[in-house]
Amino acid sequence: LKPLLDRSLWCRGTTLASSMGHSNRARVERVIPVLALLTLLHYVGTFGWSFVSGQRQSTTMTIGQSSRLGSQPALELPIDEPSSYSMASSGLFLGSIALAGAAIATRARHAQRDGLSRGLVAAKDGSSWGSMNGDASSSLITTDTLPYVKLVRGADEAKVYLLGACVTSYKTDGTEWLAVRPDAKMDGSKPISGGLPHCFPQFGPGEIQQHGFARNLTWHLLEEPSEGGTCVLELRDCEETRAMWPHNFRCEYRVELQDGQLNTSLKVENTSGSDFTFTAALHSYYSVSDINTCKISGDFEDATKIDKTEDPPKMGKGSSNTIEISKFTEEIYKEILPGKVVLADPAKGELEIVSGGGWRDVVVWNPYGDKGMGADNFVCVESAELAQVKVVSKGVWEGTMNLVPKKK
Repeated sequence: LKPLLDRSLWCRGTTLASSMGHSNRARVERVIPVLALLTLLHYVGTFGWSFVSGQRQSTTMTIGQSSRLGSQPALELPIDEPSSYSMASSGLFLGSIALAGAAIATRARHAQRDGLSRGLVAAKDGSSWGSMNGDASSSLITTDTLPYVKLVRGADEAKVYLLGACVTSYKTDGTEWLAVRPDAKMDGSKPISGGLPHCFPQFGPGEIQQHGFARNLTWHLLEEPSEGGTCVLELRDCEETRAMWPHNFRCEYRVELQDGQLNTSLKVENTSGSDFTFTAALHSYYSVSDINTCKISGDFEDATKIDKTEDPPKMGKGSSNTIEISKFTEEIYKEILPGKVVLADPAKGELEIVSGGGWRDVVVWNPYGDKGMGADNFVCVESAELAQVKVVSKGVWEGTMNLVPKKK
């Protein structure tokens, strides 16, 4: 009977968890070892007391078998009637089981609430998991509307949201290098307009929704590699993605704070039995003090240029290696990567955008004059692959993009 009773108390503990928050769960987890020790001491005391005093009484329990004709006794067993001392220890024992069930169930409930499944981090709010690498840490924060990972290394920090695997902040010594638009929705109702959003498996308009679905979905945080200033997120195909794009895939996005720079890597793995094609980009928003004074430098001169502000889009060649924004701008420069683009802000310094791997194109965009979007204080310099990329079955494509700031 005791195992059944224990199991019942465990289930009651899981029910209790439905009203227990993170802070209460933490308190319970700290109390459980103490309860276990007290329980052990009570059982030792109970046994010693019973052995010395002999105050144990016997009674008889009948195990019966019910039927329509009435009860049919099957067996009579002698059992010991517990003393008040043993009842107290049993109560503590069962109580500790109930509290343990509450703590474990609450941990699972909060993990489910944040959209984290088996194999993903379900750490307490503001806590770091895994080993600390010197002064570097990775923390899952779930106190906001949308969960995010905070990366810290010395005086530098970054913020990576699980929604869209979007890096929304990168600071060095307090200077912010990324921008989030003032009209961005941070409640999950829309993709985050700012930072480093993903466009996958389609850039721009096309057969599926604008810029694909990767920025709309919650990515999964991988526990083991996400430590010491590193965050690794994963997106796999599901019923929702296959309804739009009928392919099996796995995306892995790695964000890492290094000394003096932020490194990113996007891998796209074809897990299906046939080839597929895609286009992709990091729709990167960079913070500037004044769009009218910043300059963008790269291998733009003589590169194939597409001006998408014209209707139809105008094909041509880049006329200079330096771009200045003085009007609504949406320009594509084909196949100038791998390489480096430098964003110079006279008030802040320079930001080197170093792209490698599969990123080959650069898109420059700014909705000049749009106060609602905050166009005066950001410019998009996007690392992209706008030609259809073919990935064979079980093949992998990778693009890397690193940010190296040089403060004024």
